[in-house]
Amino acid sequence: MSLTTGARLDVASRTDARSRLLAELAAAPARKGYAIAYDLLGNRAEAEEAVQEALARACEAIGDLRDPAAAPAWFLRIVTTMCLRTLRRRKLKRALFGWMSSREEAEVPVDTGTEAIAERMHGSPAPAPSDSLVDRETLGALMERLDALSAQQRAALVLRYGHDLPVGEIAEMLGVEVATAKTHLVRGLAKLRDLMEEHR
Repeated sequence: MSLTTGARLDVASRTDARSRLLAELAAAPARKGYAIAYDLLGNRAEAEEAVQEALARACEAIGDLRDPAAAPAWFLRIVTTMCLRTLRRRKLKRALFGWMSSREEAEVPVDTGTEAIAERMHGSPAPAPSDSLVDRETLGALMERLDALSAQQRAALVLRYGHDLPVGEIAEMLGVEVATAKTHLVRGLAKLRDLMEEHR
């Protein structure tokens, strides 16, 4: 076999490996990425866009990935980065133009949507019918108050309490040190408590 033929086979095998890896990312990690993106952004279209952009970026940079086993965590970090950018842009728009947060109130039915969000965020069962109005109001207030946190604090809280991720994994997804992730969690929780107290 000539050097040229060997080089062509090597390129072909690398291309094939990249294609398989991207196909794997587009399955389970993309679904998990979408769940995280939706919980972070509260908007179906923005969540889908974040995952699509993350897949596109993963496709561009997959040659730099040294350990294929790390691909799912690497991909989720890209998704989280896309969501953080969206949250920062959203906050900037509100600051500059006074735009309100784009939450999909019309898309999620009042009777079932908030219970699903509550279950996803807190692991709690759907409230009893007699408590549903109060719980809906409390959950609505909680989701509004999350918008008041920094993008990193919001992401840290959603990843920790909405997806039950360990602090080390949260730090990796946010691209920060573990101590910084802990700080985001502590300060985010404290600020959220203060904001919820003001709501009462």
